[in-house]
Amino acid sequence: MALTRVSGRPVTDLGFVNPSARSAEEDAVLRRTFVTSSTTATAAAVVPMLAARPSVGATDVHRLQEHAARLTALDDQHGGHEAVESRALDAARKALALQDKTASERTRARLYSLAAGCVASAAWSCIDARAPERAQQHLERAMTLAGLARDSRTQFRVWGFMSMLADQRGEYINELAAAQASLATGAARRDPLLASLAHARIALGHARLGEHQAAERSTGYAEAALAKAPDIPRPTWIAFYGQGELDGLTAVTLANAGHHEKAEALFYKCVAALRPDQHRNRALYLGHIATEQLAQGEARAAVDTALDVITLPTAGVGRTRYLMNRFTTALESAAPGSHAARLWADRPRTLTA
Repeated sequence: MALTRVSGRPVTDLGFVNPSARSAEEDAVLRRTFVTSSTTATAAAVVPMLAARPSVGATDVHRLQEHAARLTALDDQHGGHEAVESRALDAARKALALQDKTASERTRARLYSLAAGCVASAAWSCIDARAPERAQQHLERAMTLAGLARDSRTQFRVWGFMSMLADQRGEYINELAAAQASLATGAARRDPLLASLAHARIALGHARLGEHQAAERSTGYAEAALAKAPDIPRPTWIAFYGQGELDGLTAVTLANAGHHEKAEALFYKCVAALRPDQHRNRALYLGHIATEQLAQGEARAAVDTALDVITLPTAGVGRTRYLMNRFTTALESAAPGSHAARLWADRPRTLTA
């Protein structure tokens, strides 16, 4: 166009092709050629990138869920142990490693939730083994992961563990506050079973503080909530809780209030309701029965029960071992030099710490 204006001559005289002579069909062919070649080139560049970043499938998530369920079974059978803690943390690492792969928002949330649950299991193993420092670290991490997952069930679980850890440390105000925080979660508001467990732990917190009327009220709330709990599928970690476990927690609350006879009766009901594979809980609650019998002046019956405890496979686990050491101290104080005390002193030392 510039040369035409300067020379005053038609474009064809200057050796160029007139643009208006190009057909519409030719333009369409050129456009298709460009679009096709561009799309092909783009696809060729994108395909290797997708191949280099595999996606997370339902199979991966299901495999991790099965692993988490096995952790619960190991805990029931063996109690708190460094091997259980290590396996739980390894499962959490595997769940978090899958975040590097392509995944939907829902799948990413499930992976964070699984990781949070596994770290919570590691924390619980430390609580059961009475290793409070490691337990605290795991609980803080588990709460962060549960927040990333927006998983109120795991948040409920972690608050419950924080309440139990505070109880071990003698921090009873914190114990009560953590139990109340578990009740405030969305999971507890939606599921009466979880609400029942939260109320039972709140009752224990009140009892530790000497607030026995408040403890009695919370126990009543726990019973009422459990009666309303529907029979629906739930995670394996909550399978321990039912009427038997509520009886056990209520018995601990009553024992703190000095109602030893009632506490002993409820502990027996709790033990009768345990599954055969719940070795740790069986040893722990039998230990409580021995303690309550001793508190009622029945030294020989208490020693007979305690001798049953030390034959169980988890007698040497942290919480049970701690309880039996307290039993030994109480027996030496309540019945020094008695036949029952000598019988306990002569127990097989290989079976208990």
